[in-house]
Amino acid sequence: METHLDWNQLVDVLREELQEKGGLIQLLNQQTEVLYLRLADDNRRLEDQIRKQLLVASSCAQKREQSVRELAARKNLADGAGPSEILEWFPQYVQPLLEALFSEIERLSGRMEERLRQNQQLKTRFFSEAASMA
Repeated sequence: METHLDWNQLVDVLREELQEKGGLIQLLNQQTEVLYLRLADDNRRLEDQIRKQLLVASSCAQKREQSVRELAARKNLADGAGPSEILEWFPQYVQPLLEALFSEIERLSGRMEERLRQNQQLKTRFFSEAASMA
């Protein structure tokens, strides 16, 4: 029964992180539109929301990392064991679900970083053009 609780808790942590990172990507997509439209007030509002959502997403990532560390310790795995080592300890029928969740978190994390980088470039361009026109 302990294994069932372990994977249910892990699924909850992973789903929460996916949800929060998805919310952040949605805000970043909104910001991209606002930047292209050069709506400074809307961008300031979104900047505040993005900062808050980044903190929430970061907290979720920390919870996931802590859960993985705790599971690894309970299974007597080496310190720093990753998801692939931990998945082997779960029943075969749940491994694909956990693998998909870990994979989707990795994919969303990359997408989030890329969108943050793109939006930063857009902000730099937008604000430098606005300053040169003033």
